[in-house]
Amino acid sequence: MPAIAQQYHQHQTHYLRKDIAFNTAASGTALSMGAIPAGAMVLATTVGIRVAFNAATTNVLIVGTSGDDDALVAEGGVDETAVAVTRVVPATLAGLLSASADTEIFVKYTQSGTAASTGSAVVVVEYVLPTDTLS
Repeated sequence: MPAIAQQYHQHQTHYLRKDIAFNTAASGTALSMGAIPAGAMVLATTVGIRVAFNAATTNVLIVGTSGDDDALVAEGGVDETAVAVTRVVPATLAGLLSASADTEIFVKYTQSGTAASTGSAVVVVEYVLPTDTLS
């Protein structure tokens, strides 16, 4: 079932939030965070690494859409091996604006080498609605 876009009745910053750990899903599996409404503008994505990911070779956390899986956070956008909070602003206008339809957002953790035994993060996508959708 596709995600339903969340929309408040006032002018507010909206957000999607997802907790993810090294063992939340199989490596490379995209997990839905929810959907942003048509025409919404993404302000930033914040990734808080709570516990460092420790796969032996690579630890990659990306955030995007089904059409562009790293539109909001690309590989190298955060250091998954260090406890920190990183605010990532989309690099292009395409990453800022949703399509003409509601857009589902996904987070994906991929690892290689010896499998991770630790790692957890919280991902928050902040967005605002187009002004014509609010009264």
